[in-house]
Amino acid sequence: MVNLDRATLDLVVLCISVISMLVMLAVWRINRDIPGTGVWAVAASMIAPAFLLVRLINVIDIPKPLIVAVNNSLTLTTILLMLEGTLRFRAYASKQRWLWSLALVPLFILLAFLNRDDMIRRYLCHDAIAAALLLTTAYILIWKTRDLDLMAAGIGAVSLLVMALGFMLRWHLAYISNTSQELMRHPLLNLVYLIVALCLLGWTYGVSVCCNLRAQKSILEMAREDVLTGLPNRRHVDEMLDKAIAQSSRNQQGFGFILIDLNHFKSVNDRYGHQSGDLLLKEVARRLRSFCRHADFVGRIGGDEFVALTFGVNQESQLDSTLMRLKKILEGPCTIQGHQINIQAALGCAMYPTDGRTADKLMQTADQRMYLDKSVPGNILAALTEKN
Repeated sequence: MVNLDRATLDLVVLCISVISMLVMLAVWRINRDIPGTGVWAVAASMIAPAFLLVRLINVIDIPKPLIVAVNNSLTLTTILLMLEGTLRFRAYASKQRWLWSLALVPLFILLAFLNRDDMIRRYLCHDAIAAALLLTTAYILIWKTRDLDLMAAGIGAVSLLVMALGFMLRWHLAYISNTSQELMRHPLLNLVYLIVALCLLGWTYGVSVCCNLRAQKSILEMAREDVLTGLPNRRHVDEMLDKAIAQSSRNQQGFGFILIDLNHFKSVNDRYGHQSGDLLLKEVARRLRSFCRHADFVGRIGGDEFVALTFGVNQESQLDSTLMRLKKILEGPCTIQGHQINIQAALGCAMYPTDGRTADKLMQTADQRMYLDKSVPGNILAALTEKN
């Protein structure tokens, strides 16, 4: 078995910990808006001092057991912060849990100081806690992730898993050793030390990829999202419509395409100002979201025009029923900046494949029916009334 020089190993591990710290600080600075990155940066910043203390055992005039106790306290606190950062990254932030987690730090310090003079007892306690926290972190990192998210998170999760296995192996070595001297001379001990350090670098790379992927997704979502209402924009609508046509063609399933145009919207802008018009559009978007079932889709294609896709529709009667439900939800009074405005809309629908098999044909059919709906006398009533 290869005999690893401890001094060289300590230097390598120290360099790895410094690199991890610098990378995570950079990730946090670049992605401050991503939850968990700040906690990860703090965790990475605690690793370097922990390993530095180990390297300075024979240099500085401080009792070795005390340095080891501080090192173990920092290591467990670091892993706890890695877990908390992962929970926040996965949108499981909790102030109460965070306070309880911080309450564990004094416990880590107490255990480290109680076991500072007994290497076997120290590893049995420290490594069991470390392995449990690492396995939990790995599970949360990949839980309910798919596709590219799973690939990115998998890098960090595998690194955490191997790190946990390293601690478990060291725990086993401590369990089967009779004395601390016997454990200290075990040839696998330095190898475990190196594996844990290298996996730390793997975790750093993994979470960096996760943050980069989330940032890219955020940019893409912004490019496909209407800035004012938060609904999908015209680009996203076109993509979704093409996707719906392709999927429905394969599955031989129909879907409904609904075009929505607000009546008298220009009058709102002219009478109350564009800010009121913007607030009205936001209210319409809110009502559309309340209409949208889990499998449905709504978006804004520009101005006061919106669209809705409703899936699982194979008969005209089903689409008519959906249209009536949407009109009921969408229309009605609302208060905008102290003014009562009665929202009215013209709706036109088309059903795939009955009314068309292309996006242009569905849009054209729905547009014709929408303008037909506008011509109905009930839709040209006055829509604006002053609030008393």
